[in-house]
Amino acid sequence: MGTGFSIDTPLRVARYGISSVISLVDDVLIEQIRKVYCKKEGEPYEEIKCSDDDARARRIKEYLNLVDRIVKRQVKQLQASPFEENSEISKYYEMLPDGELKNKYTAMLVLPEGEDKTSKQDELRELAVPGSIDVNIMTKLDKPNFSNGHTLPDEFNDALSALRGYGESNLKSAIVFSAGLNKQLYNYMTKFKDFFADTNNNLKKKIVLKVSDYRSALIQG
Repeated sequence: MGTGFSIDTPLRVARYGISSVISLVDDVLIEQIRKVYCKKEGEPYEEIKCSDDDARARRIKEYLNLVDRIVKRQVKQLQASPFEENSEISKYYEMLPDGELKNKYTAMLVLPEGEDKTSKQDELRELAVPGSIDVNIMTKLDKPNFSNGHTLPDEFNDALSALRGYGESNLKSAIVFSAGLNKQLYNYMTKFKDFFADTNNNLKKKIVLKVSDYRSALIQG
């Protein structure tokens, strides 16, 4: 998974119900892409410089929040589009695999024009939800960072800063930990309330462990 390929994937596919994963390795690239999409979407942009306090976490948080806002707007536009050939909502349902939701769409298409068909279309609009905007941290890429020649505290290491940016973002999704075990990173997750279930036992942010073999799964599990 290349950082350049995954950095804006949700902006291309999430509205069609397709989940994807953004790599959080390169915060310089993330800031550059945030600038591009702020301009494209007409949103205000204020640069977060490398020398700014907590720059890596803030860059990641602001970019993820931007992606979240854009995808929500895209979904609203998709839901409002007409059920006609090549429309956004038709693309959404045409790409679905066979199943209950696809069957509802197919059944709606053969209905004659009228209240029943309109009602079914309204139901389908509500059921058209975006894919998850997930993120990835390579746990062993956790170099320390410096300011004025002094080593910053561990919480400003690359991996922990990336986790903080995601943990403080508005996303409701999952974070994928790959490339090994980082106990300090796992402990740091407890600092963010979104990783804990709410009063209804729902999780806003979930954790996915990417493992390559049985031994790795056994150690991290």
